[in-house]
Amino acid sequence: SSGINAEWPLRPGYLDVVCINDDGNVFDAAVLALSAALYNTWLPATHVNEETGLVTVEPGGEKKRLVLKFMPVAVTLSVFDNTTLPDPTENEEDIESGTITCCVDDKGKMRAMWASAALPDDMMSAALLYIQKRASVLLAVVLKVSQRHTGAAG
Repeated sequence: SSGINAEWPLRPGYLDVVCINDDGNVFDAAVLALSAALYNTWLPATHVNEETGLVTVEPGGEKKRLVLKFMPVAVTLSVFDNTTLPDPTENEEDIESGTITCCVDDKGKMRAMWASAALPDDMMSAALLYIQKRASVLLAVVLKVSQRHTGAAG
C-alpha cells in the first residue's frame, strides 16, 4: 500500500441559502438549515488507484456520514430597551433597539456572538443562559428528525 488516503474535505468557503419567505430572523433559520443539511450529508464509498492517485466512486459501496467537528446553531434575541424577545419577526426587527445573536455548538460551547445592544450584566447573563437552552432544544430537534429520516436508532 502506498499510504494514499482519500478524504472528502469540506474546505472553508461559502454555502448558499435561498430564502423563499422572510418573516424575520433569517440568519438563525439559515444556520439551522445548513447544520441540518451537513449533518445529513452522506458521502459515497471511494477507491484510490494507487498508481495514479485518482479517486473514483464505488457504485454500490457503503456510504459514510460526513463527520462534523461541531454542529452550530444560531439563536437571536431582539432587544427592546431592557427586555429581550427570542426569534423576532420582521415587524419586531423593525422596532427593536438592537439584537444579540450567539452561535452555540452541539457541546454547548459558544462559538460566536454579535451584539448591537447593551444590556445590564444580570440581563445579559440571563439572555446567554436562554440562548444556550434554546440552542440545545433546536439541536435535539434536528438530531431527532435526522434519525427518523435515516432510520437510525436513538
